[in-house]
Amino acid sequence: MEMMKAILFGIILSLTVGPIAILVLNNGIHHGYVAAVRSAAGAALADYCYALISFVSGSLLISQLDQYHYQIILLSSWVLIFMGFYMMFNAMKNTKLLAKVHRPAKKLGFRSAFYLTLANPIAIIALSAFIGHSTEQVDLIFAMQLAGAIFFGSLTVQCLLALSGFAFKDDDSITFPFYLQLLGGLVICLFGVNNFIELAG
Repeated sequence: MEMMKAILFGIILSLTVGPIAILVLNNGIHHGYVAAVRSAAGAALADYCYALISFVSGSLLISQLDQYHYQIILLSSWVLIFMGFYMMFNAMKNTKLLAKVHRPAKKLGFRSAFYLTLANPIAIIALSAFIGHSTEQVDLIFAMQLAGAIFFGSLTVQCLLALSGFAFKDDDSITFPFYLQLLGGLVICLFGVNNFIELAG
């Protein structure tokens, strides 16, 4: 169950980081599918690195603070809810989100996407909250497996964004990045709410 949650979280996380999604789409529109896939792989690898750091350190910390596991779950759930609302609010506030898709931009490849994703603090906060909100005991090996699931989910969506940019390069009315970011924020909120329901049950 936690593995499926991690794949879903990787999918959602790659949708809600607006600038990176725009970068991948822009590469697909202006520089072709290959360039877009390279940037997609860079972004997904950065998500994996953050997930690995967050999950391994989080599992070690939780094992040392086992008596406070309930409080850690509650705190992490609140962080996820807050972050989900923040992402939705940020999407509503950022009126230039869609305009940036068709704006010609310099080709940014694997390394640029990797470093830009690492520079976004939202990813590591969200991933740290995800591992903290887990109601199951997470050991070191399982934490590494969960990080791999995050990578799989993230890479899937990033490649779909690359393909979408290439496929819709002649369409000036692309609006789905805006709605995907709203949906992603909502689902992250639901991750946090779901834990309160599980704890209450």
